Amino acid sequence: MGFTKTYQTAEAAQQAAAHHAWLAGLGMAVPRLNARRASVLDFETIHGRHLGPDELPAAARLLGEVHTTAYREALHRARLNESFHLPGVGTLAAFTAPRIARVRHLLDSGSVPGPAFTADQAARIIDGTAGQPAAFYKDANPRNFLTGPTGIVAVDFDDLTLAPFGYDLAKLIVTTAMTHGLLPDHATEQALDAYNQYVPHPCTRQRLNEWMEIHHILTSPYLGRNGYTNGWHTLRPTEARTP
Repeated sequence: MGFTKTYQTAEAAQQAAAHHAWLAGLGMAVPRLNARRASVLDFETIHGRHLGPDELPAAARLLGEVHTTAYREALHRARLNESFHLPGVGTLAAFTAPRIARVRHLLDSGSVPGPAFTADQAARIIDGTAGQPAAFYKDANPRNFLTGPTGIVAVDFDDLTLAPFGYDLAKLIVTTAMTHGLLPDHATEQALDAYNQYVPHPCTRQRLNEWMEIHHILTSPYLGRNGYTNGWHTLRPTEARTP
């Protein structure tokens, strides 16, 4: 038995299957893809539960390992302000311009609760990464991983983009807090330490704080949906409360 995921188009299913194969090749644990039928992917069933705060360090290590492998095999040639083509996989979208446009839209609309940055401040932070080393973003959130007897397994492959080191880890920390509430003491530090042990370009705590605030902006439209019952603006660490 397995689980089936249906996409809007056959092309989207093909892209997700290519992402799945690439992540598997990087060493990320993923469910076996049993079959692809037009816009449908059939995967093996993975028994487990979504990630909780206690799994943050282990998930951080997993992200650090695959980010490092991706960087060494291909992404060392990428630039964060340009899209990057991976043969057999497709094109990873650029990091900077799409996110600058999105954070400006959300902040200018006044819909983000308690933002730490203005639109100009957020744009400068994102644009400042243009020449930095590239990892990738796969929307790391608690629902996109399962933990079980064999460890942590990634179960979502729809969208991949370029991103700086530490960016996807910040997404996982923010969305874990939005799902489960205030994180245990030192949980963020432990996750960052675990991640930095494996990556060639460590993420500083200040930079992690910045990425967590960017994710607060980008994730704010989903507050109250998808299990996000807690606003990051009520949970953020004290040192991350000001620009």
